Amino acid sequence: MNPAITVRGRFVSGMLTLGFSMLLQPVTGQEIITLPEALSTGIANNFSIVLQRNDAAVAANNNTLGNAGFWPALTLNGANNNSFQTTHQETASGSTKDVVNAPSMTFNAGIALSWTLFDGFNMFVSKKMLGTLEDLGQTGTRIVMEQTIQDIMLTYYGIIQQKKMVLVRKQAVDLSLQRKRIAEAKLSLGAGSNLMLLQSTVDLNADSTALIQQITALNNSRTDFNRLLAREPATRFDIQDSISLRDTLILDTLLKQALAQNTVLIDARYRLQYAGLEVRQMQADRYPAVNLTGGYNYNELHSQTGYLTFNQSHGFSIGVNLSMNLFDGMNVNRRIRNARILLNSSETELQDAELRLKADLIKIYDQYLTNLEIIRMQLSNVRVAGENVDVAFEKYKLGSINDIELREIQKKLIEAQYELLLSQFEAKKAEVELIRISGNLLN
Repeated sequence: MNPAITVRGRFVSGMLTLGFSMLLQPVTGQEIITLPEALSTGIANNFSIVLQRNDAAVAANNNTLGNAGFWPALTLNGANNNSFQTTHQETASGSTKDVVNAPSMTFNAGIALSWTLFDGFNMFVSKKMLGTLEDLGQTGTRIVMEQTIQDIMLTYYGIIQQKKMVLVRKQAVDLSLQRKRIAEAKLSLGAGSNLMLLQSTVDLNADSTALIQQITALNNSRTDFNRLLAREPATRFDIQDSISLRDTLILDTLLKQALAQNTVLIDARYRLQYAGLEVRQMQADRYPAVNLTGGYNYNELHSQTGYLTFNQSHGFSIGVNLSMNLFDGMNVNRRIRNARILLNSSETELQDAELRLKADLIKIYDQYLTNLEIIRMQLSNVRVAGENVDVAFEKYKLGSINDIELREIQKKLIEAQYELLLSQFEAKKAEVELIRISGNLLN
């Protein structure tokens, strides 16, 4: 027996146990956050949602009768001009007049009114277009909110999954540490070998490295979670929750709900509506435009040269203007044809969105059912693999199996545990996606 190996092995084992205990120990007093609390914070503070809400607010502010062209325009104008002129005048009678730096001043002020009475119904179409843009802004906000909620939920459940994976890795380290202690005990009794001890040390180091990497991945997920909630990335928190799965989702019900309330489909329908209004807007150019004009003007002149030294005038004006495009190189027809082509494209995009929605829903639903079935199988595998490890360790202590066989049995348990956690997360991921596609995520 090599005493140095035994002492060094016990020191390393002790340091690993202390180090991992410090890494896994919860911080006293740190925040425990639940999913409803996280969603509430994210919806209120997430920057993507805030920016989209601002865009929607701009669209809502633009949806007014004045912006659509219903109201008249009233303008106040005023001007005061001064000049200084030197003149020399000669009349037919032979008289002359010289004026040096004679001042002159003109002043005018007025109010002008312009009101479109008829523009081929364009103002009515414009008002509907502004309403559709406001609807698109609200739908865009809903899309961003759904995506953010989905990201928060998946990151939340991902943290739960990774915490469990850390425990799996910690269990693997504990098993490898136990195996190393068995090797040390055998070596001290003269029944083992340095090779057995060295091999157990290598496997322990590999499991310890995997544990450290898993802890790092967990911490990175916590950082991403804080960013989604618009919080300081280093904010400390913990999640004390588990992944619970629904088993009551029905495909036909999800399809009906998706076709009626999926936000992407609603957005596509609004865009189709807007494209139809653009056709009507182009057609308005074929009609005449009638404008009412009116105003009040005041003018005043002061001059020391010329025939008038003072002149003043003021009064009202009113008129009706009619204009109609008789021919502009067939450009109106061209714009109408282009608008109808874009309308056809919007119809095609809506049909494609509906078909893609159905296909995605069916595929995700199949993934959801598959993962539920895998979970049931992996639960049995984890139980059997755990029992197998217990039996293998007893045989390893008696020398019935070697290091390689024990390591393979241990790896089987780790793989079964990982497959179970992965299937649980994938099933939850599919469940959240099904709820989002069906339009129920905000509910």
